[in-house]
Amino acid sequence: MSDAKVVYVVGSGSVGMALAACLVNEGRNAVAVHTRDTEALPKTVMVTLHHGADRMEAPIETVGLSRLTRLDGIVAVTAKSYANSSIALALKSKDIMGPLVVMQNGVGVEKPFLEAHLAEVYRCVLYLTSQGTAGNEFGFHSIKSSPIGIVKGGEAGLATTVAALSTNRLPLHPQDNIQREIWKKAIINAVFNSICPLLDVDNGVFAREQAVAELAKDVVTECLALTDRLGLGLVLNELMEQIQQISKGSDGQLISTLQDIRNGRETEIEFLNLEMARTAAAQQPRIGLPRTELLGKMTLAKSRPQTTRQARGT
Repeated sequence: MSDAKVVYVVGSGSVGMALAACLVNEGRNAVAVHTRDTEALPKTVMVTLHHGADRMEAPIETVGLSRLTRLDGIVAVTAKSYANSSIALALKSKDIMGPLVVMQNGVGVEKPFLEAHLAEVYRCVLYLTSQGTAGNEFGFHSIKSSPIGIVKGGEAGLATTVAALSTNRLPLHPQDNIQREIWKKAIINAVFNSICPLLDVDNGVFAREQAVAELAKDVVTECLALTDRLGLGLVLNELMEQIQQISKGSDGQLISTLQDIRNGRETEIEFLNLEMARTAAAQQPRIGLPRTELLGKMTLAKSRPQTTRQARGT
């Protein structure tokens, strides 16, 4: 396995495998790095992406994170955000020779990597769906180009990173005000990742049912009180139009939080509804997000019995 000019995709789940497959399909060098089985030996697996009639296969090199000592290339973190602290700790002991890109949604997910004092940290806000169907097959669809912006670094590094990661199937673009994009997507995810799991329905529910769309509007309106205080300039109609666009194009896709709950895995709701509620409560004067927080707490409560049963092996 060559370390030269590699994109190390840290996280071998549905997003990570899709990113690696898109890169390899266009002749680039990508390795999917396991963060659960950190001692996994190097091997190659065939990954299939499909969306409707579009189907693509790519051979992906995989390896456990502990097997790597020097990462000479781009590090793209696609693992679940709750793993960021442990990933950042592991990376501190390694020779990182390139930029790190946090390719996750949520608020504050880049913080562990800043605390690890990495030289370059960029943030990508994802507009895609990726769902495992069988083995290493994934239903994958890029909704639109995903923005990447600077957290720590410069414009030249950002341009090089975007060029290295962007593909026809997963297009990316540089973004000046990445915080605005982070919060916009976080609000959208706060809607999808709480309401859909609690109703146990696919992402298309907001386009099908007016009452559920009105609930989404209530959550968005509430969150805008916070983003207005932060000076981000988000607009209700812009967010609701995007929620409808995603919902109409969902094609039966399940939001990641519902997939996690059904499979007994930990969810990322702490970095969506609950982190937003904590941020709002810390404002002076305090801002309350009662609907957003309640939906988040209910989603967390729904996930805990299943993760507990899995931990007990029952």
